[in-house]
Order: sequence, then structure tokens, then C-alpha cells
Amino acid sequence: MHHTDELDDTERTTDELFEAMASGNVIQVIFGDAFAFHISLSGVALFTRHDLAPEEITELVAGTARGVLDVDPTPSCDSPIAVDPGEAALLDRALAARRALVGA
Repeated sequence: MHHTDELDDTERTTDELFEAMASGNVIQVIFGDAFAFHISLSGVALFTRHDLAPEEITELVAGTARGVLDVDPTPSCDSPIAVDPGEAALLDRALAARRALVGA
């Protein structure tokens, strides 16, 4: 089981994330109350932090296969999901670090 490096510091560079992942750590990036991404050498896992209907899950999987995080607000949300720009940039850098590590 990998150690989880919970990052509050959205300023970590791609190189720092590369080193953390190469050491076997899991990079966790949280998008508000909606999603948590766990990025490691073994894969990228997306966890929902609220219940999704089966059709919403199907749409989410289809979108991520195209490289798009396409989710309509669920009944429990009154507005579109807010994503912190720092967290979005951190996710971008973590995914770039993983691509560099796995050679994709």
C-alpha cells in the first residue's frame, strides 16, 4: 500500500511531484466537495465525494476517456462544481509527472 502525501501546497513543482511519486507516494488532489484524485505510478483513481446516479457515472467515465471532466451538477448541488485554480494546476502537474515516470 502506498503512502498518501496529502498536498495542501498547490505550489509544488512537477519535479517535486515526480520525486514524490517515484518514491511510491500517492498524490491526492481534492476538488471541493465533489472529487478526490489519487495519482500514483500504478494509476489514476477518481473518487466522488458524493453519491452519483449510475447514468452520471457512465457520463463521467465517457468524458474522462476523452480527457474531459464533464459532470452536470447533481440534485445535491445548487450550482456548477467550483474548482480552485491552484488545485486544477496541481492536478495538471501531477498528471504530467506521472506521464514522465511511466513513459506515456
